[in-house]
Amino acid sequence: MPVYHVRFTCAADYNARRLPHRPTHLAQLVGLRDDGRVVAGGPELDGSAAHIFYRVADRAELDRLIADNVFQRAELFVAHAARAFADFVEPIERLPYDAGWKVTLVEGAPADRARARAALTRLRAEKLVNLGGFFVDGTALAVVRVPDAADAVAALETAGGWAAARLAARPWSQTL
Repeated sequence: MPVYHVRFTCAADYNARRLPHRPTHLAQLVGLRDDGRVVAGGPELDGSAAHIFYRVADRAELDRLIADNVFQRAELFVAHAARAFADFVEPIERLPYDAGWKVTLVEGAPADRARARAALTRLRAEKLVNLGGFFVDGTALAVVRVPDAADAVAALETAGGWAAARLAARPWSQTL
């Protein structure tokens, strides 16, 4: 089944309004994870965006899950963009409920896709990358298990197949 990365743009007052909805939202995502339809998720630290990785049969199922998302229905998410992975590196481990891992999302075009893919696999085995992959358009995303963006980019570049100048990184709280 395809895996999609969905970046949700949060409402300007997201941080002020989210707490009453959060327990239901987390329960919903944990249920979807238990069913195999959510791989990982969590907010950016500044509250401007959230990211959920879905495993679904097709785009129609993804659209239904997005429409049914508790934060979406509460208008805490005001926009979203979905991208399908052409090649996905599975999570190294399943996080406990509400883990709140301080990690870094690194995105961009690899300098050499084959070497970058090998690097992701190796970094995953070394427990430095939790998950990631390559999108249909050739760009990539990796969840690097360090909180500092510069360190996360350096880890990918050092591993091979990645060039720092082609990457953007931002802090992320991987909640599940």
